[in-house]
Amino acid sequence: MSTTNEKKRKVGDSDVAEATNTNTNSNSNSNGKSKKKKSELKSTSTISSSNDTGAPSSDNVNGNGNGNANGNSSNGNGDGNANDNASFKPLTLKQIRTKIDVLRDRVPIVPAEGIDPSDTDAVREWASTLQAIIEEFNLLLCCVSASTYKWGSDRSGAADQNLGMLSSELGNAQDQITTSITPRLTNVLAPVVELVRYATVVEPVPVQENGSNGSNGQNKKVHQFRTQENDPAFVHLCRTILCRNAGMMRCVFLTNVIKVGKCIDDYLKATKKDSSNNRNFAY
Repeated sequence: MSTTNEKKRKVGDSDVAEATNTNTNSNSNSNGKSKKKKSELKSTSTISSSNDTGAPSSDNVNGNGNGNANGNSSNGNGDGNANDNASFKPLTLKQIRTKIDVLRDRVPIVPAEGIDPSDTDAVREWASTLQAIIEEFNLLLCCVSASTYKWGSDRSGAADQNLGMLSSELGNAQDQITTSITPRLTNVLAPVVELVRYATVVEPVPVQENGSNGSNGQNKKVHQFRTQENDPAFVHLCRTILCRNAGMMRCVFLTNVIKVGKCIDDYLKATKKDSSNNRNFAY
């Protein structure tokens, strides 16, 4: 009996050992599998990150492409503007003379029957066209100073006299245009206006949901404003004066434009003569 019990104990101990070994093996296997899975995940993430680093995705490509494209385009525009400014050259006196002739050809004509003062659109169109030409003419004359610039020691006494005469004639022409033409155009194109109240609307006050503000039976007044001519009779008079003197205004402007062109031609001739005299008297 004792031997039998000992055998059973040995068998039981072996079973427990086997069970223990089995659990240990299963735990080790599971731990090994989990470690393998972790290592596989790490390797996979490493590969994906390396792939992302080595070969960027389409999103990265698009992002980088757009960013680079935008940056390059902005730099290109900046460089283009810088290049344009660096390559800019002021107008020469001959170029200004040519542009003045072009402006002279653009001056609007006056119909044989004249301009009807009651036709507001026709009056404003003629006045605005002439005003735009006058503005461009004045801007061209502002470029004359830069085209004739020389330092004092590089200019002879005759050259100083010629430049002073040219500047005086240009200023005289601008003064005549500003005094005789510009005010008449301004009175028609930009009359004096004022803000006036033209209507008052009575509206009920809305009642809010909580009833804190507003109540039934109360009204509010809404004033409506608009701009209108301060003196319509004066504006009509200005249109009449403009239409009556349109032919002479055109004559005054063209006369001064032609005079400015002739002054520039005479100055160029005098400058050429002065330079030839300086070469003849050079030692």
